[in-house]
Amino acid sequence: MTDEPLSLQGRQQAAQAMRASLVITLVAAVVLIGGGWITLWAAGGNSAVATAPHAPTASAGSRRPSDELLETVKGLEVTQQQAVDQLQVVQDQLVAQQAEMRRLSEQIATVTGKLEALQQSVADIPAPAPGSPPKSHR
Repeated sequence: MTDEPLSLQGRQQAAQAMRASLVITLVAAVVLIGGGWITLWAAGGNSAVATAPHAPTASAGSRRPSDELLETVKGLEVTQQQAVDQLQVVQDQLVAQQAEMRRLSEQIATVTGKLEALQQSVADIPAPAPGSPPKSHR
């Protein structure tokens, strides 16, 4: 029965690892969202961007700063959605693991109860008297 504490310890370590990856995902999402807001704030506070002329440029390949800003915002929104989706997957996995741990704990409790009952029934069997021949089944 020395495997039970190790199994429990292994499950606890797995749960801690899952929590750590959840925290890392959350921190990454916050950093990305914060970076996006800082970028928007900095671009909005820049007077050169705010007063830039909106006349078409000589090169068809160049873009206005507002177009670049919109692309950046869209990219950040996509990244944010991906982070949210990953977080949802991690949360779903955590819920599934917790349910599996409860199920396994219940099974272990059932097996432990049966083992204890079996040990008790074996202990209740009277020992044969010394010197008496063993019973043969014919």
